[in-house]
Amino acid sequence: MKYAQIIAEIEQAIGDGALAPGDRLPSERELAAAHGVSRMTVRQALQALESRGVLRRSIGRSGGSFVARPKLERDLGTFSGLSEQLRRQGVAAGARVVSAREIDGVVEIVRVRLADGEPFALERSSFPADRFRSLLELDLTGSLYDLLDERFDAAPVRAVERIEPVLADEHEAEALGLPVGAPLMLVDRTAYDDGGLVVETARDVFRGDRTRMVAWASELMRA
Repeated sequence: MKYAQIIAEIEQAIGDGALAPGDRLPSERELAAAHGVSRMTVRQALQALESRGVLRRSIGRSGGSFVARPKLERDLGTFSGLSEQLRRQGVAAGARVVSAREIDGVVEIVRVRLADGEPFALERSSFPADRFRSLLELDLTGSLYDLLDERFDAAPVRAVERIEPVLADEHEAEALGLPVGAPLMLVDRTAYDDGGLVVETARDVFRGDRTRMVAWASELMRA
C-alpha cells in the first residue's frame, strides 16, 4: 500500500545517507504529487515516522518535516556506565556537575550528562560517605564508575534498575533545556560491587526524545 511505501522509501533514504539528520523533506503537497496519493496519506506516513522518532515536525513559516537525530541507546542487557555506552555508539560523553555534597551519610552528586556536548540526562547518584567521602575531592566530569574502580577498587559489577516514563518537572526541564511536562525516562538504580555491597543508588532521567531503551531477551522458556 502507498502509505507503507512512503515510509519505506524515507527510511531507506535515511539509511543510505541520502537524507541526513536535520535535512528537510519535501512538502506534503510535493510528496503527494510524487507518489500519486492524497495529502492525507502522506500526512499519516509522516506522523508514523514522527512517532518512531525518525522525523521531527514543526509548524509555521519555517516548519516542515525534518530528519531527526538518531536516538541514543541505553542498553539494559549489559551493566556498564553511561560514558562507556555512549562511547560504543561513537558519541562523545561528558558531564556538567550541578552539585556535589555530603548529606545524611551519603555523597550526593548531581550532574547533567552530555552527548556530543548536548544535555541528554540528569543524574542524581548517591554513594556511602564512610567509604567514598573523598570522591568530593576528585574531578567529577568523567566516568564515576572509573573513579570507583581506580581510586577505591570498588567497581560496580551488577545492578537492579527500575524504569518508568515520567514528565519533566521545572528543575529537570531547566537542566535539560526542555519544556515543563516533556517526556522523560526515569531509571532508578542500585549498584553493587563484587562483594555484594551497595556502592551507588541513583535516580537518572533521560530525555524521551533522544533515548531508546534496549533489552535483549533470552530464549523463550516453554513449560
